[in-house]
Amino acid sequence: MVRGEVAAEIGDGRVRIRLGLVGRVDLDAGKIARLSRMHWPWWGGLGARVGRQMVAYTLAWGDAAVIELVEPVDAKAPMKWRATRIIIAVDDVAGFLDAIARERGIVPDGAI
Repeated sequence: MVRGEVAAEIGDGRVRIRLGLVGRVDLDAGKIARLSRMHWPWWGGLGARVGRQMVAYTLAWGDAAVIELVEPVDAKAPMKWRATRIIIAVDDVAGFLDAIARERGIVPDGAI
């Protein structure tokens, strides 16, 4: 469905998200304000999606991670889009959010 690398990597103070040729964003973990989760609905579509200061990278409907930032970043979706909220559907949302919280240096709470 998507050509190219599909990955979410956490390390070296960064969160890197790749959705093939259609989407990518590199986040500074220190600029993350809040982590949460949501249900990505079927009518939201699949692939790289944009909304008001939001970019979503989804290949499935259901549970998704929400990363809220302290300031906008440039994300590719497939055009450049300014976003303060990144949504990503991953297989293990809780584990993904916990890994980001550890990289950020904060202790996960009940919201994660």
